[in-house]
Amino acid sequence: MQSQTPSAGGSSPTQGAAPAAVFGQYAIAPGAYDELIAPGGAVRPVWAPVREYLDRLGKAEFARRWAQSQRLIYENGVSFSAYGDPENRPRPWALDPAPMLLHEAEWEGVSTGLRQRARLLELLLQDLCGPQNLVRSGVLPADLVLGHPGYRLPLHWERRAGRTLPTMLTYYAADLGRAPTGQWWVLADRTEAPSGAGFALENRLVTSRMLPEPFRDRRVRRLAPFFLRLQQTLRELAPSGRSNPTVAILSQGAAHPNYFEDAYLARYLGYQLVEGGDLTVRNRQLWMKTLEGLAPIDVVVRRPNAELCDPLELGGESPAGVAGLLETQRNGAVAIANACGSGLVESPAFMAFMPRLCQALLGEPLKLPGVATWWCGEEKSLDFVLANAERLIFKKAYRRRGEESLLLTRLNQKPRAELEQLIRSDPNAYVAQERVLRSTAPAWRDGRVVPVRVALRAFAVASGGDYEVMQGALARTNSGGEPLEASILSGEGSKDVWIVGESPVEKVTLLPSEQEPAELVRIGGELPSRVAEHSYWLGRYMERADAYARLARIVVTRLTSERDASEYPELPALVRGLAEQGQIEAGHALESMRDLLPRVEGALASEVLDHTQPGSLSATVDRMFASAAQVRDRLSRDTWRILLRISDKFRKQRTAEADLTDLLNLTDELVVDLAAIGGMVIESMTRTQFYRFLDIGRRLERGIQAAELIQTCLVESGPPCPELLEALVDSADSLMTYRARYRARLTLAPVLDLLVTDESNPRSLAYQLNTLERHVGKLPRSGEGEPNASNEQRLALSLAHAVRMVDVSDLAESYELGRVEPLKRLLAEVIRDLPALSNAIGLKYLAHAAPPRQLAPT
Repeated sequence: MQSQTPSAGGSSPTQGAAPAAVFGQYAIAPGAYDELIAPGGAVRPVWAPVREYLDRLGKAEFARRWAQSQRLIYENGVSFSAYGDPENRPRPWALDPAPMLLHEAEWEGVSTGLRQRARLLELLLQDLCGPQNLVRSGVLPADLVLGHPGYRLPLHWERRAGRTLPTMLTYYAADLGRAPTGQWWVLADRTEAPSGAGFALENRLVTSRMLPEPFRDRRVRRLAPFFLRLQQTLRELAPSGRSNPTVAILSQGAAHPNYFEDAYLARYLGYQLVEGGDLTVRNRQLWMKTLEGLAPIDVVVRRPNAELCDPLELGGESPAGVAGLLETQRNGAVAIANACGSGLVESPAFMAFMPRLCQALLGEPLKLPGVATWWCGEEKSLDFVLANAERLIFKKAYRRRGEESLLLTRLNQKPRAELEQLIRSDPNAYVAQERVLRSTAPAWRDGRVVPVRVALRAFAVASGGDYEVMQGALARTNSGGEPLEASILSGEGSKDVWIVGESPVEKVTLLPSEQEPAELVRIGGELPSRVAEHSYWLGRYMERADAYARLARIVVTRLTSERDASEYPELPALVRGLAEQGQIEAGHALESMRDLLPRVEGALASEVLDHTQPGSLSATVDRMFASAAQVRDRLSRDTWRILLRISDKFRKQRTAEADLTDLLNLTDELVVDLAAIGGMVIESMTRTQFYRFLDIGRRLERGIQAAELIQTCLVESGPPCPELLEALVDSADSLMTYRARYRARLTLAPVLDLLVTDESNPRSLAYQLNTLERHVGKLPRSGEGEPNASNEQRLALSLAHAVRMVDVSDLAESYELGRVEPLKRLLAEVIRDLPALSNAIGLKYLAHAAPPRQLAPT
């Protein structure tokens, strides 16, 4: 197919001198199969139109588009943390802009081999977890199976009358490499809980937006049919036979390397994202704990390793575990994809037996060969391995997901004699594999295209007795030729994989068809208490960060003005407010200690931006982002982008280098960003229980911060000067309102009215308490028609009533006559009862359960 010229929307090179060709200096690596250049120097046919297009586009335009795409990756928060990373740090996703191209005819051959392999592994799992005929007949050595540390009795299914084993391998992935001959090899099977499909989807989103013209022209096959098939398969797995079963993705939480993908797929597929603490087993049925009671779960997409899933039968202590989960699976009350025990066959030891297993179970040879593997538990294989150790790679025979990268590196760095002694001491525990010189593909590095080593992770999903393979894959790249497992810690990259064809691409969508009736719903109560808790604390930390930033900004503005700090009579009270918030050392607010500390002008920026101080603004921003990360699947993309931007700004600001100007800029930007999030919450967030708990947290924290600052400035600092009243009103973002109403110098009565009793001011105490009263009244209750108000309802009603009954003129007059007690009592009541309201809500609705653990062996 002839490639088209770049479209006229600014993407085509300017007329005149020809642009520098993108692939102008590309040179292939010796000895390897190159995906772009064939032997003899010709461009491979599948690549020719795309190379021609990119060379016409030119390096400058290609680099410009890539810079925009990297911005999209950053804004979407695509990140990855490798297992075993010594710093456990999330890295930005390393996507390369140049896709990898394969023709659909070639991919069909690979897909045929993958479908056969998935069927074979399903049959193998059915036998290992069932009758074990392969061990009895000698096809598999008993030592290999029974010595597997993951082969546990609870994972062995008892075949009951009229019952068959469930599908073990719903979802399968294989790592593929191409040898110098062009032959594709299976480098590893992934059957436990294969990851990467979400990253492949994100890669497609970014790359297709960057290069829309060649993406359309080359008729790249879509990824959506694979995910549509996945949805259908999970729906068919539901044991209850419901047409619209409840499917949940069981994640290990925001700290886990795969959390981005878990949240991404939950949002894309429309599933609940849950953690172990959200689930419970009652009467051999799996339930999700929600604010309104228990809701049944029909299908679980399992992400943790099997040994972490059920502490009752498998032991251990993990927040991912649900006591009794295996029993519900055995009784057919819930379907688990992939079934617990499916990870047994992804261990490298089974690679050595795949050809004979294929003959035994399918009666045919392997269509897609695996990399040559020798299990050292067989004497003949052991002798061969030790005689050829220099050209082989050694691995642990039994894979422990998440540990193989470190184990592989340490194992292959051992001296020859030490390695031989180690293997002879326990030969069953090791395998050796042939080194595969993987193919190379073009990658964009520092303004030019260079070859990198590439491997593919391909995905398949069970489909009507067979498997359907994704028309695409996740390409993983690294500059050296080391095994994939060893390259993860060094920061591997990735590519989008384009399967190009000749026929038009069929339009596929995950949305229901027009003929399929849609049941009208308004989701409210089905919110796990864990999610409600993180929503609540996200709201609190947002308002706390806003209050801290506003007060810090007011102080910094005075410290950086032309006047001397001593000329601001309100400054001591404002510094005291910072100290009571915990943003700065308390000694700065005490006259007796000021001389013992650095001047507040010099210390303010470093203390407010110190992440290690629990009360600092930076620490509050960290907690806000951590809470947001826990509920990422429930936040809009725009909200998440702003939160990510806030976190990134504070993380990059080094405390030692910060000055007052840096602090002023950061607080200015933070106030604006938080206002943007608040606006999106008000205007765009559906009024579900998630919204309600978020806003309860916001209103409660705003009320506490307002009351405490008024107490600091008016009760603890003596009679206020007009400048202090102005700063107080400014901190509540109400200065413009005051001036529009009164057009006069600030006085106490109107200030108290605006900040305490004015129900029309979104920053007043009255507004927060009235909003809290409404929210609390709409929270789920244990039974309909309860005769008495709950504890949290009584507290919210009492607080709102106390402020409604205030006569602000009398309150101001008493204060000006020296009687501070009425104002002091009112603020003390608010400061006492708002935390009590928080505790009451927390005790009734929020999560408090510790991870389940096995107390005695079963």
